[in-house]
Amino acid sequence: MTGHAKKLSDLGIVIPNRLGINRVLQSLPPSYKNFVMNYNMQNMNKEFPELFGMLKAAEIEIKKEHQVLMVNKTTSFKKQGKSKGKFKKGGKKAATPPMKPKNGPKPDAECYYCKEKGHWKRNCSKYLADLKSGLVKKKKEGMEHWTAVKNILKYLKRTKDMFLCYGGDQELVVTSYTDASWNTDPDDSKSQSGYVFILNGAAVSWASSKQCTVAKSSTESEYIAASEASSKRYG
Repeated sequence: MTGHAKKLSDLGIVIPNRLGINRVLQSLPPSYKNFVMNYNMQNMNKEFPELFGMLKAAEIEIKKEHQVLMVNKTTSFKKQGKSKGKFKKGGKKAATPPMKPKNGPKPDAECYYCKEKGHWKRNCSKYLADLKSGLVKKKKEGMEHWTAVKNILKYLKRTKDMFLCYGGDQELVVTSYTDASWNTDPDDSKSQSGYVFILNGAAVSWASSKQCTVAKSSTESEYIAASEASSKRYG
């Protein structure tokens, strides 16, 4: 702005001081809105050098307020094995309490197959009947499954030291994205939904799951995915 003002001054064109000040204030980024509001409320009538000095001081304060939140979730693993401590002769090891037997499913436990409560999939009468009739097949893990597991483990290993960085802007902005893959399950013809919510540049919530109903078209599966994401955001 000062460069343009100097060029106009060299050409003999004089810009009124107040007009030039207003142009400078209008060109400031949103982070200076408090400064501009304070300047206008106090009806300051400064020259350009004084204004630039005030802007430099305001810039320092804005940088102090602009903080960045970084979130890192790591787990420390301890190597299991024999203790290096000396063992006293004649001492007795503490008796290990017997493990409690695993209980059955809770009354509110939901079956992944029929969505009813009170039993697991392996005890589901509908699943066992469909399995016997050949409607569904037992899982047969192969090399493609092992390769997928290895890729997941590699991803977890390489990203364990990564951070989620949240911007320090005063105004919180939430952005959401949804997507759907139509007819991804060959057994029940159901589609896959996915969504992610981003807060100031970093993901805060995300999920990918199979849809509950069968979509007749890819457009319908996209609408179902958008509806599920909307219910998560506003629910």
